[in-house]
Amino acid sequence: MRDEGARHYIDLERYGNTDSLGRIFPMTWPAAVALWSEDSLKAHGIGPWYAQRVYWNLVRAYEQNDSTGILRHSIDLAHYVADLNVPLHTTSNYNGQKTGQIGIHSLWETQIPERHRTTFRLNPDRNSLHCSYFENVEYEIWSAVFNSHSLLPDVFQCENKVRKQLHGVAIDQYVARGRTRQLMRSPEFVDLYHQLLNDQVENQMRRSIHCISSVWYSAWIDAGQPPLPIIERSNPSKFKKALDWLLR
Repeated sequence: MRDEGARHYIDLERYGNTDSLGRIFPMTWPAAVALWSEDSLKAHGIGPWYAQRVYWNLVRAYEQNDSTGILRHSIDLAHYVADLNVPLHTTSNYNGQKTGQIGIHSLWETQIPERHRTTFRLNPDRNSLHCSYFENVEYEIWSAVFNSHSLLPDVFQCENKVRKQLHGVAIDQYVARGRTRQLMRSPEFVDLYHQLLNDQVENQMRRSIHCISSVWYSAWIDAGQPPLPIIERSNPSKFKKALDWLLR
């Protein structure tokens, strides 16, 4: 789909340093287009704006009792919000290509969760079983983006520290993932990086879970708290069965 890639990130450096971003954003999409043009915005990512658009699509789906729309927009919104909670989705140096750290994106987003997920505490405890109602969804989405962006110094600096610790040792190796083998950071590198980040990936995943559940809940509240449609489970399609088999 055209422009889909631009919906998952934003290059915040394009708009100034971290300290100045709060004075620029939130900014509505029409105001941003008037200032920078739509083509320019899409060239640097439109994640926060598009997440807001999907949010209001979800509100309308609730209002119309559109079960298909509710599912579709809820899933899309979760994806966009989750991406905005990944620090590397807020920078043009998204894969370390500008700093000689190519592969850092999958290291942070994929290898650490896959290797250490059994130690992550992602289920809410009894004291945090609730989500929040966001009175200003636009503000909350941009706050998540700013928080992610603020973590970038550690993302890059810790990776460089591990490189120095493993000086003279190969930092990449072929790693088995499902039915394929991919050239990625070595398990030793992943473990050291995770340790230096001090649970950053786990913490961002927890923030993402809370943010996603809260925008879902807020959309329902903003729609007037309508009764939710009953969705009957159907038999898995042949495509779904084939996909499940491939992912095993």
